[in-house]
Amino acid sequence: MPMDSGRLIAIGDVHGCCHALDTVLDAIVPTTDDRIVFVGDLVDQGKESKEVLERIIRLRRECAVVLIRGNHEEMMFAALESEAALRYWERCGGVATLNSYRFGGNLKDISAEHWALLETCVPYFETDDYIFTHANYLADASMSEQPEYTLRWALFDPPKERPHFSGKTVVVGHTEQKNAEILDLGFAMCIDTACWKYGWLTAIDAPSREHWQASRWGVLREEGETTGRTRLKELLKPVDLLTATELAAR
Repeated sequence: MPMDSGRLIAIGDVHGCCHALDTVLDAIVPTTDDRIVFVGDLVDQGKESKEVLERIIRLRRECAVVLIRGNHEEMMFAALESEAALRYWERCGGVATLNSYRFGGNLKDISAEHWALLETCVPYFETDDYIFTHANYLADASMSEQPEYTLRWALFDPPKERPHFSGKTVVVGHTEQKNAEILDLGFAMCIDTACWKYGWLTAIDAPSREHWQASRWGVLREEGETTGRTRLKELLKPVDLLTATELAAR
């Protein structure tokens, strides 16, 4: 699909973190020429899934928006089909989604407008130079021939990844980066940077690699800022015994 004159921006796994989404969108300042691609997992885990979907509905009036279906959207729709699927989804973060509509809520509390929005999710999005999907891809298969499991569930494992035969750069989410940093292999990127836990929500302009990140509390990441998890690990490092003894002698 040919690109227009605007930016092509990917946003990683939002996971119900509306404060983070608001902050990165405020930093991006979308225009009508831009296209924003969400790589899936809009819902679950975080506390504001309802608000995330409402924000995306408003965003569609501001710029072109593409929604990729993630495994959490897949589980959410499966929850409509059986009690077992509902319980499985609830254990995987669905309870937080239901509670964002009403504490102790159920599927009937989710508005028809929100279901309709999620119905627009696609398995992948492809331009002349980029491919966006949720989880992973087979390097030697066209996107129309990719297994659904690969697109939505397969982990992104850097030593095993290869460039897509098309030569296009692939952008995915799904595989949470424990260091909360963008994983950029050149031919592919993973932008799930653990927003709902200790990391950031990442938005990245695919061609320029300019990016914006915000915590789930809605604070924009400053250059060089580390995650709370990293800072905590530094604080909990064992103190060198010799150093401790020397300090005590002072």
